[in-house]
Amino acid sequence: MGVRPDARVAVLGGCGFVGRALVRELHGRGYRLRLVTRRPDRHRDLLVLPRLELWEGDVHDERFLRELASGAQAFINLVGILKEHAPGDFARVHEELPARMARAGRGLRLLQVSAAGADAASESAYLCSKGRGEMRLRALAPEAIVVRPSVIYGPGDHFVDRFRKLLRWAPWGLPVPLAASLIAPVYVDDVARGIATALARTAAAGQDYGFCGPEILSLGDSVAAIATLCGRARPRRLSARMSFLLARLLQHAPGTPFSVDQWRTLKVGSVCPEGAPGLPDLGVAPRPFREALEALDRGCA
Repeated sequence: MGVRPDARVAVLGGCGFVGRALVRELHGRGYRLRLVTRRPDRHRDLLVLPRLELWEGDVHDERFLRELASGAQAFINLVGILKEHAPGDFARVHEELPARMARAGRGLRLLQVSAAGADAASESAYLCSKGRGEMRLRALAPEAIVVRPSVIYGPGDHFVDRFRKLLRWAPWGLPVPLAASLIAPVYVDDVARGIATALARTAAAGQDYGFCGPEILSLGDSVAAIATLCGRARPRRLSARMSFLLARLLQHAPGTPFSVDQWRTLKVGSVCPEGAPGLPDLGVAPRPFREALEALDRGCA
């Protein structure tokens, strides 16, 4: 059965970029929410929501997860990382955590947010770990719902905002690695609506949903659209070979701005398989990237 609107829902990653959009959506629909954070003092603004509980704890502690799941009807995992800070981070976050959620939330409606292109056989460690995480989740909970979004954007994102800032430092055109890589940018509020609808829909059990925007764009064209909006120079497109050399160089720089594994991930692209269930099947009409970009109006200074 779908989850009724007044049910309690436990959310991992609910204080992040996608999580906050999902919290707004679920709370607006009447759900009671239970979120986890290591630093409650950083998220006190969420406590103004009357049906929200903010728990302090470690999402990798399975005993804690069982306590979190107690009394809930659904368990959602949004936790993900784009790069490893230490060897094994991908496995710990993308593979082990979904399995822990499945064990702790046995009998609940489970929903895992994965990634477009997730594949246990991928050369990309990121996409490989996402694919393995899906497999481990489904082995324990075949009825779990898996959502595979493309690049998610919106206010405070790590895509549009990141390139908007980078463009300020490239007056002669920002070099874009693997500019031909294809993506289908999807607006964060559309992702939140899709997740909330899947949670409530009985027929969503065991389904895989591709959450993509209606436009398939190259990464270069996406950045060019941001540059046009900001009045910046058109970005320069780097070939796959030049992008690989750049990745080998930058993966040793402070903060690892671009790595060989990110190069491998970009090379795969981030689009949804044709004909796969997606946002329109959940009654959500995703917004076109260029139109939504202009509506964001966040300034480019």
